[in-house]
Amino acid sequence: MVIGVFTGRRGALARGLGNGLSVLILGLIISLFGGVSVASAQDAAFPVAVVDVQDILRSSAAAQQVQARIDDRRQAYQRQVTDEEQVLRQTEQDLQQQRAILASEAYQQRLREFRDRVAEVQRSVQQRRRALDQAFAASMNKVRDTLVEVIAELADENGVKVVLLKTQIVIAEKSLDISEEALRRLNERLPSVEVTLPPIE
Repeated sequence: MVIGVFTGRRGALARGLGNGLSVLILGLIISLFGGVSVASAQDAAFPVAVVDVQDILRSSAAAQQVQARIDDRRQAYQRQVTDEEQVLRQTEQDLQQQRAILASEAYQQRLREFRDRVAEVQRSVQQRRRALDQAFAASMNKVRDTLVEVIAELADENGVKVVLLKTQIVIAEKSLDISEEALRRLNERLPSVEVTLPPIE
């Protein structure tokens, strides 16, 4: 009987990291360029820049700190779940052994109590998982908001009119990529972020 598992989800950091950036960063459809490379900023009708949002957020000091805090709490929850599962397994074994000596009504009552306890533990696991997901999302929103500010500043300083997501570009000149400077400024401005973690029961 398995109640639930709090697995480490490094992939969560990569999923949805670009959300909330669509106002500033325009996704570019590949067919717009007919499959050829992006022109340089100097030759374009308007200056453009490229930024790797997902890599910046994965690599940023604040995001890594958030992930570490979430992972620590998830591991603590997993230890709790493992202990609860062991108790439930033992209870189930005891109930099976007592079935032959208990009256039918008494056995059914204990079986209902056991099933209620299993359902309660399952609900607790789901609630703790949701709480961790919400804590992660809230903290990462702060990192994303700061990154948007940094990218906007870089665009303004360099006279850039459009910032494109690197993941949607086939080829671009390295000089167009502002990711490294954006990461440097993000780490400087937001080296860490508060993570409001749910309590351990």
